[in-house]
Amino acid sequence: MSDTMLLTEENGILRLTMNAPSNNLMTADFFRDYEAVMAEVEERAKSGNIKGFIICGGGRHFSTGADVEALADRSADENCDGTGELPAGHIKQKHFFTFLRGLNFPVVSVVTGFCIGSGSEIAVNSHYRIIEKNARVGQPESTFGILPALGGVARTIDICGMQNAYELVMSGELIPAERAYEIGWADIFAEKKQGIPAAERLIGYIAERGDFVPEKAKTIMREYKETEL
Repeated sequence: MSDTMLLTEENGILRLTMNAPSNNLMTADFFRDYEAVMAEVEERAKSGNIKGFIICGGGRHFSTGADVEALADRSADENCDGTGELPAGHIKQKHFFTFLRGLNFPVVSVVTGFCIGSGSEIAVNSHYRIIEKNARVGQPESTFGILPALGGVARTIDICGMQNAYELVMSGELIPAERAYEIGWADIFAEKKQGIPAAERLIGYIAERGDFVPEKAKTIMREYKETEL
């Protein structure tokens, strides 16, 4: 496993700490290592012994998003060939984002610093997002003439509602943590360095319930806030 993606397990909780260069800039190397570690997570999920999965940045930022130059080159190389089929590389890459929301244990992204573009798509494909004070999130792809392509649009609509999702995606603006929580993009607002403990408490609560399925994620969060926060 690459040093840029550290996967650990403690007390049944998996944690992926992303430590790629340039504040987790999502270069070709980042995506290669990310796909490899997510393939391992997918395999471990089959054991039935995982309580939850936390995704976080190892430094100040969750992710500053995709390398724009590399993204433009990849978009040009992966144009559909006229058959109506998406490129195999894109399908594989998208799978390792969207499979998160189908896992039968809670996936919690702890958002710190910048959480932008494809980095934001990791977060929205998680069941829950805990955002720390001073974080900023957004989908700036539209400012480069493209749209989020890794499940981000549909998930943002599901999380925030059509109007808020439209503004996030089409404006390309970054919003502060408080606004992200206000519109429902984030489920829990935490002080600095309190995101991981908050995620562990949430996973512990869900494990004690013993009834987690992805379809119940929103209901469970609502009940958690009513009884525990």
